Amino acid sequence: MDKHIYIVGFMGSGKSTIGPVLAGRMDRPFYDLDNLIEEEQERTISEIFESQGEEYFRKLESETLVQNPPSEPCVMALGGGTFVNKINRDYISKHGISVWLKIPLYLAKRRCRDSQHRPLARNPEQWESLFRRREKIYQRADIPVEVEGKSPQQICAEIEGHLSEIR
Repeated sequence: MDKHIYIVGFMGSGKSTIGPVLAGRMDRPFYDLDNLIEEEQERTISEIFESQGEEYFRKLESETLVQNPPSEPCVMALGGGTFVNKINRDYISKHGISVWLKIPLYLAKRRCRDSQHRPLARNPEQWESLFRRREKIYQRADIPVEVEGKSPQQICAEIEGHLSEIR
């Protein structure tokens, strides 16, 4: 399969954990979109949010995704909001396969409760509303995979099974 694999999902769903494992199993390079942005900007996502706001960050996110595509098929973990943007979804659909790591709200809350580097996780009511809104959009991903109660290896095996059906 020569398409990129894009890992989407809410904060705490395991994108940055599953991505490298899946890439290793598929013998592909792994990229984390948030890390690429941080490297390019020489500051953290939180710093970008605080100094220039979410709208500016989303613009950077789209530019980084679309303007610098990897030359060889890869696995890429996307930020939790990347897939919300229709331009990004269209790009992802054209150039790859999207895999949604489905996580229940309570588990996402537990995994993110002590996180200082997630600017959108600071207000619990807004965070839950964001979860509900994004979940409706994540449903458009090509492959949904439940993560609760599974190891990274089990999740990757399930993703590979779905990918083999698409080939």
